[in-house]
Amino acid sequence: MTSDAGTRGGWAERTKACWEVTPLVEMHGGARVQVGFDLSLFARIPDMPASDERVRAIEAIWDRLVEIAESLAPLLGASGRVEVTPFDLAARLRPETRFAPEVMLQARLVHPSDHLAPPSEADRDRVRPIEEHLAGLGLRRKSW
Repeated sequence: MTSDAGTRGGWAERTKACWEVTPLVEMHGGARVQVGFDLSLFARIPDMPASDERVRAIEAIWDRLVEIAESLAPLLGASGRVEVTPFDLAARLRPETRFAPEVMLQARLVHPSDHLAPPSEADRDRVRPIEEHLAGLGLRRKSW
């Protein structure tokens, strides 16, 4: 990322940025196999009237969320990858935030190489550094 940790943490606090990570499971040969993680990143939309300025602010938030998601790639191993869904301008409303409008980024964090191999203990433990990295950037789990 382009800014230092203090600035990132301040950004996360200002935008009430938070995250959710859940197992990404696919069916293979009749069995459920964890192949990675689903990541959702959220940040509050500024309270301003609908305008081009508001759209630019939302796009800037999206860009920061993409940077954060992509910063997780090294934690997935050499052949792991981050697959970010396309930008969506629609606000998201969640009960955890009392329905405050948020930008939402969704991504798939896919395990390295043979992703249909049964998960090992190392695969299960892979979420811990992801969560620690996000917390280190100032984001909180689920809500503020």
